[in-house]
Amino acid sequence: MQITTDSITGKKVIFDSIIDEIPGGLSLPVTDLDYTTNNANVDKRYLPAGTPVYVDLSARTATVCKSTKALASSSAQAIRVPKNHHFKADEILNDGVTSATITSVTTTVASYDTIAVDAALIYATGTKYAEGSVTGASTALKYSPNGLTKEEVYMADGNADVSVVTIGSVREDALTYPIPSLYATALRGSSSLITIV
Repeated sequence: MQITTDSITGKKVIFDSIIDEIPGGLSLPVTDLDYTTNNANVDKRYLPAGTPVYVDLSARTATVCKSTKALASSSAQAIRVPKNHHFKADEILNDGVTSATITSVTTTVASYDTIAVDAALIYATGTKYAEGSVTGASTALKYSPNGLTKEEVYMADGNADVSVVTIGSVREDALTYPIPSLYATALRGSSSLITIV
């Protein structure tokens, strides 16, 4: 036997446990997502495992519940975020207390995007944002997640089917997209029971 390496990298574990899931047959709407961008700075053609989604069983859809987080050097109305987000102009960004309309998204810097909003939001480094539905002092969400995608999904063809975990335990530090507190509460709701560790 010949040994060619002295270290083995471990697999990235998203879920500690999966107790219940919808194994497939859910369509992933992509029209609200930036699913074709692929350049030297970011590849958004793939939706990672552990992405929060809202499952509508009657329509057989799993709609992405968008989230991102603030990076250093943000300001109240110009928030720097990782480039892998899916937020667009005219959508609503919620900081957990207040919501503001996105006026523009600047993507010209290689290491981050800047989301400009029409009202001041919390912008401390690490602040988690969800997609809101009403501007002002509101915690109303556009979609309340009731599951997490089980596997990575390729979206660039314009259609995709997903499997969704509805009961289980997920490692927050392994997730690509952060779980804002409003999403964490929803994931522990009546139609899902996901523990974030």
